[in-house]
This record gives sequence, structure tokens and C-alpha cells, in this order.
Amino acid sequence: MSKRFQHLNKYRNAVGKVANKEAWYADLTLGSSPSDHCNLIQASRNWIAVKWTGNGGSMGLLPIDQPGKGCSSKAHVFHAHGAAVSDWSFSDFDDNLLATGAEDGLVKVWKISQEDETPVCLTSLTTPSRRVDLVRFHPTADQIVTTLGNDGKKVCIWDIEKSSCAFEVGTTTTDPFHSFSWKGDGSLFGTSSKGAVDVWDPRAQDKAVMSGSGHEGIKGSRVVWLGDSNAIFTVGMNKLRNRQYALWDVRSMSSPLKMTMFDSSTGIVIPLYDEDTETMYMMSRGDTTIRSLQLSDVQTTPTIAENMACGTNTSIYGAALLPKQSLNVMHAEVARVLAVTENAVLPISFEIPRKQYLDFHAELFPDTKGNVPGLSGSQWISGKNAQVAKVSLDPSNQAVNKTAESIKPSSPRETTPQQVLRNIDEPSVSKPSSQSPTKQNSSNTVDKIDKSVNNNNNNKKNSTDSTSDVAIPKASTSQQEEPVKPKAVPKYGSNHASAYKYISGKAYHPSTHFEDLRGLSVDKSGEVDLIKTNGKLIAVPIAGPGGRVGIISVNKPGRLPTHVPCVLCGSEVTNFQFNPFNDHVLATVSEDNKIRVWTIPEGGLEEDLGEPTAVIGTNAMDKIALLEYHPNAENILMTVSSDISKPTIRIWDLVEQKEKIVLTGMHPDIIFAAAWSPDGSRIATVARDKKIRVLDARTGKVLAEGPAHDNARPSRLVWLGASRIASVGFGRGSMREVLLFNTDDLTRPVKKNNIDVSPSVMGVHYDPDCRVLYVAGKGDRTIHTFELEDDDTLKALAKIESGTLQQGFAFFPKSSCNVRETEIGKFYRLTPNSIELVGVRIPRARPEFFQDDIFVETLDFGHPAQDSASWFSGENKGLKRISLKPDDMTPLSLAPPPPQQAKAKEKFEMGKKAVTEDQRRQELMDRMFSSAKEVVATEEKPVDPNDQEVADDEWDD
Repeated sequence: MSKRFQHLNKYRNAVGKVANKEAWYADLTLGSSPSDHCNLIQASRNWIAVKWTGNGGSMGLLPIDQPGKGCSSKAHVFHAHGAAVSDWSFSDFDDNLLATGAEDGLVKVWKISQEDETPVCLTSLTTPSRRVDLVRFHPTADQIVTTLGNDGKKVCIWDIEKSSCAFEVGTTTTDPFHSFSWKGDGSLFGTSSKGAVDVWDPRAQDKAVMSGSGHEGIKGSRVVWLGDSNAIFTVGMNKLRNRQYALWDVRSMSSPLKMTMFDSSTGIVIPLYDEDTETMYMMSRGDTTIRSLQLSDVQTTPTIAENMACGTNTSIYGAALLPKQSLNVMHAEVARVLAVTENAVLPISFEIPRKQYLDFHAELFPDTKGNVPGLSGSQWISGKNAQVAKVSLDPSNQAVNKTAESIKPSSPRETTPQQVLRNIDEPSVSKPSSQSPTKQNSSNTVDKIDKSVNNNNNNKKNSTDSTSDVAIPKASTSQQEEPVKPKAVPKYGSNHASAYKYISGKAYHPSTHFEDLRGLSVDKSGEVDLIKTNGKLIAVPIAGPGGRVGIISVNKPGRLPTHVPCVLCGSEVTNFQFNPFNDHVLATVSEDNKIRVWTIPEGGLEEDLGEPTAVIGTNAMDKIALLEYHPNAENILMTVSSDISKPTIRIWDLVEQKEKIVLTGMHPDIIFAAAWSPDGSRIATVARDKKIRVLDARTGKVLAEGPAHDNARPSRLVWLGASRIASVGFGRGSMREVLLFNTDDLTRPVKKNNIDVSPSVMGVHYDPDCRVLYVAGKGDRTIHTFELEDDDTLKALAKIESGTLQQGFAFFPKSSCNVRETEIGKFYRLTPNSIELVGVRIPRARPEFFQDDIFVETLDFGHPAQDSASWFSGENKGLKRISLKPDDMTPLSLAPPPPQQAKAKEKFEMGKKAVTEDQRRQELMDRMFSSAKEVVATEEKPVDPNDQEVADDEWDD
């Protein structure tokens, strides 16, 4: 098979289709539920259970095989409770067993007769809550039902045979439980609440064995355990009421595997999970669309992909999945959703297109869980676990399946606890303080989290390694306090060559600009940046009554409307700031000494917004000039005010909407600028008394103090890492300058760079990844850039020139840069009547490779490092870092040498080899001559005296 088609999920092409009206359960008198967790419909293989109107406690049972307009006349309507029914559920092991909960706090279990007789109440259970919001049967054990009350304080597990509560699990916080869901093997269950997702072992301990930070919205969230796997799925809302879904690995719940926001509707999402196809169907009350998410490899490495959505053309108020054994498998129907409308139940079939429907497509229908419980309720309560036997959906095997269901096993297939196969991080596990003698040892809980993967895989293939861990993508844990330094750049020329020597700024195409900006308010103080952006929205002050801040969506460039939609503060705005961790939250301060927090809708404003989310203030606060969000912790805001000649720094908790820390008495004069340190534990200030100070953010203790600029005009400052601060202001004679300070010694600046002589106050921005400082003044055409070298030198780089005067600039987050074009920065440049998009680029010889020497891991501003409570308690945590490398790019450090370099290296090697050959020949000749000389010296001997030369006359004739 071609690699292009490998690893494609076979259910990705499922098509949803609403049944013809003849197949609807129409003309019903349906009621609603007071519980937000109720699906308003439940189905077994025999019945559809809905709430009936007329009497608050009435239920209606529709035969599953009798749809049509006249189905209401065939409905079995009975009076279940004296109060309104709030939730109900069918047993997985008995199609005629129904549990109901109501506003009277009772749970009743009913046995339904196939005849027209009224269902018989088998037992009645009194819960500790005023109303029962959620009722579910146990997934593997018979005669066990679980309930959750409207107060959300306790999840109760009931033994129906004994009509008693076997176990109770209570919340350990003030936030109530929203929902619960059992694991497929029935050993654990998960709960969701505001800002939390927990995993519990009710038979082992009273505390959660795993916890994570969930959805933060007030409205109820829902949790669904994905079968026997170690993954759970949650849906809920964030603080801005944007709906989200998340996927979690219960073995490591410090962060979700994936959390995605999909819309901003207020309806509560109903998740329906099909364990066999690993598909999640989502709909909400009032929606007309059923979303489908395709999960893959849930047992090993879970992933999520969106399938085709199904429209219904009518509002849906509730939904349930039809049991698998009731599907039309011969038409490749993999799921059927029963959707509740105003007066009908709509069957919506999801089918897989196939060339022929004559044969049973076994690849689409794995064996599904049968109707025989794995064990009895008493066995489960005693600590045993067992799986439910699976049956085939092949119609030719239906007779065998029915025979198997009719035979109850004498001894269920039990699983015994095993030793821990993998270690789970200790901080994620809540250790029990004590253990009840009726509960299992809590050490087996960790086994249960991992055991399902082993058991499930062994049923499929014995050779599967049960100890394989789920690969969870994690961001780098590099802390923000010490920015990652760029990798060493090869030095072929000067020893001090800079990677940013040829930095340049170029405006994007005019089609990306915002033209015809009218009414820009330029009368703000020098400490205020006139433009702010977070990559999605732009904020600029607009002149006019009511204190206006214009909100512009970055996705709508071009000519701006005559009237830019604004937030109306009621008084002249003095400063404003976007929340770094939430793109749709803006904070403003105004002359009425109030802090207003605004929630901007997705896509920006269509009209003026006059109602803020929160208004905060105190009578002692006067003339607020500055505000700044905490760099690492969410919902913490710093403000600076004059307070009648008593300059004060206040730190606010936006969750509690009150000031938590007040720092006063350190500054005898007006504070020009204040900035958080990268780790958020210190605050640097510069004031009109010409002093720069570093304060402890929690206590106000002055950690260091020293002289700043000689001029009393306004100045700005920014942290350059953990121990360096740059202050931009004025020296003598209105000389604009940049001073570099070491926080360990503020008695004098480490470095001073003069810029030019001009009266305009400068704005400043620092890129910690590239260690580049940008400085620009209002009314200038130039942006000055500096590189921080060796922590003690600010080296001037090339200037970024423009043809028009600028009123300010605002940088995008680093993750918005186009790394393929070696763009190290992107910002909006504000002019009196337009907003221009400018990119900062570095020319590189090999741009086809990812330049990992300049694009180091950057801070992940999408996820705060901590919440406000932890910071106020004394903790300091840095943001995690993420890589900017696209998946299809090769890092420059791993790239092959360029052709020129390879050719030069080849020539060098050839020359080196030639030299080596000459040396070898010379050495060989030398050895030969040396050997010859030794031979000659050995053969020459002295002449014997007896062997004298014979005279001529001695020769015979």
C-alpha cells in the first residue's frame, strides 16, 4: 500500500443522514429537565425513554421498533416520581431495567414489562441531595447504580440489591462536581468540576488519585472515559464562555494532550462516545449540527481529528446513541444518534460508504460488549474486577450471541491486582491519609490506571507490549528567568560578527495595512503606547466623549470604517493593555480611577461595547497612569497611581476583583515606568526623582536603587533577562539615551548609548530570543535597534527606516513570525491615519533550512505558568518554551554542507592527500638511500698486507 494511504482511519468518511420523516418518532409531548447534565433521552434495544409533559414526574417509553406519527399512542406513560424527573438511564445488562432520579432526591429502579402494564418499582433510594442531577449504571457490575446530586458535593455508588449506599466520594474543594464517567472496566471513574478534572478509585481511598486543571467556565462541564483506555475526554467552557473540548491521559494530568476551543455558543455540549469505532459525537441544546470527532489509537497514543459534521435543519435539545446491536450493520451503519427536538425524536444514521452491501463488513464492526455482566454487585464491592464478554455483530452469529446472553456465568472472569508496571509522577498522585478496612489497598489504584491497556491489548494480540507508555508531547521546561542564548554562529570573518548585523525591516504589501484611521487620540502622556496588539486584535485610543478604545480585528485589513467599534469607558482613558494569556480580554484605566476588564467577542467588535466584564477600584486610588499584566501568572494586574503625591503600586487579583498588595512610600515622586521581572517576583521602576529601583513584588522591599537619567522628563524601561534592565530616557541637553543596568549594582549604569537629540518620548520593545532591543520615538521615522552582547554591551545595529511619521509600534508574539522567511519580528506601526504591518528579517545564505541559531525556543504565552492564588502564596514559576520549527523543515545545524563548502573541502582533502603522498615517497627514498649506504659500508674491508699488488716483472711471460 502507498504510504499516502497508510494509517488512515476507516471511519473518517462516515456520513450522517437524518432519517425520512416516516421513521421519526413524531408528535410527542416532550418535557424538559431541570438538570443541565440530562441528555433528555436514553435508549435500550427495546425502548426509548423520554420525559413526558403534563405531570412533572411522568416518563414516556416508546417501543424502539414502532416509529411514525402514531407512536405517541403506543407509548407507555407512567408516573415515576412526585416531583419533576431530572435524569434517567437504562442498564447495560437488562434492556428493561430503568433508573430514574428526580427533584425529590429519590432514585427509583423500574422493571419494564413488554406488555402494556405499568413498570414495577423494584427499589427506591434516598440520596443526600435535594435533586438528583445524574444517574448511571455501572459498566461491568450488575445491580450497581451511581448518582450525583444538584449540589455536586458527593458521588454516591448504590447497591440496588441491598438498597444501600456502598461508597461515597466527596469533593475536596468548594467547587461542585459537574459530571462523572466510569472507566470501561469499572475500576475507576472520572469527575469534572470548575477548573478541575479528577480520577477516583472509590474502593481504595476517599481522595482523588489523579488531578488536572480542567475547564474554567461556570457552566457545567462533562467528562467521558474512553472505554478501557487511559484516556478521558472532557467538554466545557473557558472564562469567556467559549466552548472547549480536551483529551487527557490519566497517568499524567498536569496538562491535557489537547485542548481546543471550537465555538462561543452558550449551549452545554452533550458528548456521546462510541467505544467500538472510537468516535465522539457532540451536540448541544439549541444547535442544529452534530459534530463528529475521530479518535485514533486510544489505547496507545490518542489523537483527534474532525470528521464531517451532520446538519439536521432543526434545533436539537438532547441526544443518545442507540445500542450497537440494534444497528443495521448490513448497510454499514456504524452509529445511530437519537436526537430530541421540540416534539419529535429524529434517528440520524452514520454510515460508511461501501461498494456493495451484500456482505457483512467485519472490518467496520469489531466485537462489542454484550449484555452479560462481568460480575455481580457484591463481587465488585468486595474488590474484584471483571470484563464484560464481547459478542459479534455479524447477523450470522446472532443466534450464538443470544444463547450466550441467556447463560449466566457461574464465576465471572476476574482480574487480580498486579504490581505496578510503570512509575507515575508522585506530585500527581494524592496519597490517602488513612485507609478504610473495607476498601482495597490504595497501591492497586495505579495498577488499574495502566492495566486496561495490558488487558485490552492481550485480548487482541499477545505480543503487544503492555508496558509501553503513551507518548505525550511536552513543551520544553526551560524557565523564563534565563532566556535561552542563541547557538554559536560560525565565525568566518571578524571575531565579533553578529547574526543580526544586517537586520532590516520591510513593510508588508499595502493590502495588509489598515487605512483611513480617523480620530486617533494622540494627547496621551508619554508613558502610554498608542497601539497594542496580541496577534488577533488591535487596540488604539480614539478621540471623542466616553473614553474610547477602538478594537480592530487583524483579519480585516483595508479601509477602516468611519466609526471604529470601541469599548466605552465612560471617562477619558489613560492606559490599556491586552491580557497576555487571553486574546479576547482587554484591561483599561481611566480618569475616573476605575479599572475595567472587557471581554471582546471572537472576531472583534461589530458595534460599541459599553458593558465591561468587571469594574474594579478603590477610593484611595487617584490618577492611574500605568497598568501591566503579570508575565507568568494569569489574572494578576499591576497598576501605578499618584494617590495625591503618594505614588502607589497596587497588585490586583482579578479573580477576587480586589487589591492584594499595596506598595507605597518607596517613591517620593511620580513613577514614570514600572515593569515586571521575567519571573514575576520583582518590579523595576523609574521615577521623576531620577532614580531607578528594583522592588520585591510581594513585600515592597527595595532590593536595589541607583541614579537613572539626568533629565526629569519621562523615561521607559524593560528587563533584558533576569539581571539586566534597559532604561530609555533623556540625558542633559535633551539627548535621548539608553542606559544598561545590572540589578546587582544600580549605583551606575553598565553601558550608556546616546541616540540623538529630540524632544519626543521613546517606546521600547525587547526580543529575549534574539536579544535585540527596539527603540522608537513618537513623531520619528526611524526605529533604532541594539543587540545585547555578553550582558554588558548594547551594540547598535542597522536602523529600520520608514517614509512616514510614526506614533508608536506594537509587536506580535514571536510565534506569529514567518520563520520560513527568516522573520525574527513582526509589528504594527501606527501613523496618524493608518496602521502598517512591518516584518523584521535577517538575510541568510540558506533560508530553506530552519535557522535554529536565531530561532531558539520561545516563551509559550498561550499557557500561564501558574494561577493568581499560587503566586500570591509565594510561588514563582516561569513559562514553558515551545519550538518554532515547522515539521517539514530541517534545522540548519543538521543540514548538509553547502555545495561551495563541500567543493572547497574536497579540494582541501585532495591537496592534503597529495601532500601526504609526496611525504610518503620522500620518506621511502630516504629509507632506500640509508639502506644502500649501510650495505656499502658493510662490504668495504681493509686490505691484507699479505695480499700486496704483484710487480710487473714478477709476472710470468
